[in-house]
Amino acid sequence: MAGIYIHIPFCKTKCHYCDFYKSTDFASRPDFLSALKIEIQSRTNELSDEKIESIYFGGGTPSVLKVSEISAILDQIFNNYPVAEDVEITMECNPDDLSAAFLSELRKSPVNRLSIGTQSFNDQDLKSMNRRHNGNQAITAVKLAQESGFSNISIDLIYGLPNQMLEQWKLNVEQAIQLNVSHISAYHLTYHEGTVFYDYLKTGKIKELPDELSFDQFKLLKAALENAGFEHYEISNFAKSGLYSRHNRAYWQRKSYLGFGPSAHSFDLKTRRWNVSSLRKYLQAFELNTPYWENEILTEQDKYNDYVITSLRTIWGISDQYLEDHFQGRFHDHFKQEAKKFIASHHLAFDDGSYKLNREGLFISDKIMEQLLYVED
Repeated sequence: MAGIYIHIPFCKTKCHYCDFYKSTDFASRPDFLSALKIEIQSRTNELSDEKIESIYFGGGTPSVLKVSEISAILDQIFNNYPVAEDVEITMECNPDDLSAAFLSELRKSPVNRLSIGTQSFNDQDLKSMNRRHNGNQAITAVKLAQESGFSNISIDLIYGLPNQMLEQWKLNVEQAIQLNVSHISAYHLTYHEGTVFYDYLKTGKIKELPDELSFDQFKLLKAALENAGFEHYEISNFAKSGLYSRHNRAYWQRKSYLGFGPSAHSFDLKTRRWNVSSLRKYLQAFELNTPYWENEILTEQDKYNDYVITSLRTIWGISDQYLEDHFQGRFHDHFKQEAKKFIASHHLAFDDGSYKLNREGLFISDKIMEQLLYVED
């Protein structure tokens, strides 16, 4: 089984934390949609007839498109790829785009899962991030989606924001639980180079939240959501009743996927490919019939490092048997040697044949992964 990702590069405004490729110029929208359909049709031989179990509209802001445009993209996929009958089709949405009329029309399309970018229910947080909606709009958007018949809904939250106190974060988490959604993604703020927040940090306009407070926010999040019936199945993701994101699970469990649109990535277990992160260059390539992507063939070291990074993030962890079967010799030896240190410090556990992060390890996962990766001297 495989997945498809579609990158919609348009945003009405740019958020201060976001480093994904996007454009606020909508003039090229018709040309983009035409080029996207050509790309979808031209790459049908890349998945070896694997059935598509997940389709994901990300961005950017997919909800700036008309429902008819979303449906036309899906028609192109269904007409060119073998799609599973129970395919999960997710669309990322901004709360201020979700009117009752839009949702009613979207419900008639094949889209069956929404990922709503609430980020926070606190107006101060939202203003600092340059989000277009307020807290009440975020709540209303989720309720309207539920009333329209969408039952599989995910919402996003961000913690570790500058000046975000523990009580503020607690109210955010409590509000998220009250909305009775099936999935919550909660990310700690990262200061990506090229973003407004990064510039603010470097010039002293804002300060990073102390690690202790960030860790307290993480512990509060984990405890509250697990008490509310969510399973913490990946570092930043929580789901009810096993309703994991199929799209993200494909990344973590090393399944093949195709990425369409500017900046989208693809993976076939042996090769990685990425489209140019420029709408202008993407469109120009179709006009001139020139390449709009680059790719690399993965080495054994790349494959080992990919497996460690993706698998350790999840509740399923790193399989000792998989390591023995696929990475004998220096990779397996390196992993065993480094893993012992984190087992001794109680950041890693070896359980049921797999290495898994415990609660303390989850919060310093980047440091642990860095040590477990194999890097040539």
